[in-house]
Amino acid sequence: MGTITINVLPEIANSFEMADERDKNRVELYINAWLNEIFGKQSANERLLDIMKKSSAEAKRNGFKPEMLEEILKDDNE
Repeated sequence: MGTITINVLPEIANSFEMADERDKNRVELYINAWLNEIFGKQSANERLLDIMKKSSAEAKRNGFKPEMLEEILKDDNE
């Protein structure tokens, strides 16, 4: 993965610097998805699959298990 630098408002830069790693990773995931939508050459389906893979990897890193998702979905249907 490469690195770019962009200018942001000072408040945003400070908030990002003070954020924990989990929030920083989430922000980077969203920004990457947004920039990929603008500049990427992938189809929408390829981008969606890539986002799903990255989200799944993040969930696993954070200890999220399939059983937890099943329980959430079960609760929503009741």
